[in-house]
Amino acid sequence: MFTTINRTVQSWLFGIMIAEHIAGLVPPGTHEYHKLVPPHTLTGAIADCGFDVVAVTGLSFNPLTRQWSTSSDLSINYAVTAIKRDFEDDADIEDEHESQ
Repeated sequence: MFTTINRTVQSWLFGIMIAEHIAGLVPPGTHEYHKLVPPHTLTGAIADCGFDVVAVTGLSFNPLTRQWSTSSDLSINYAVTAIKRDFEDDADIEDEHESQ
């Protein structure tokens, strides 16, 4: 499982400006916007490494209760769950590429 922050206007506003500079939830400079990863980039890299993505889930933080919960909103924080492909599946993919 991977958890990270999406690269969106919302993540810049809430994940960097508010969380770091206004609310002080994390130290200033913790996040660098250009290093944030959109879901399609992360899921593509995971698939290229021989994993099957099983779920992409939004994560929401409630600053009043300081609790995290899952959601359908991927605009700020999200999690990607993946499982390693079977070796035989990888071999089948390689065979398909070789035959083309």
